[in-house]
Amino acid sequence: MKKFARFVALAAVVSMSVAPAAMAAGIDSSWDAMGKSGNHQFYVWCTGKADSTATEQGSNAKDAQTKLAAKVGNTCWPVWQGLAG
Repeated sequence: MKKFARFVALAAVVSMSVAPAAMAAGIDSSWDAMGKSGNHQFYVWCTGKADSTATEQGSNAKDAQTKLAAKVGNTCWPVWQGLAG
């Protein structure tokens, strides 16, 4: 349970820190954008190596996240920022 609480706290910190960058990049981070097809932008949070950003094509945000997660490996997790314009 403590691990899950730490993960939730870390996810909240990551989302707050990347939200301004997402807005500056001109991407659509609305709820509706998650269900749209296109290039989705992600903040890729990693353990043991540097974090980064990446875009991935998908039929929706979940599809793009799944594809990107397979590419970045087991020590990284893509956090959705929005639909790249």
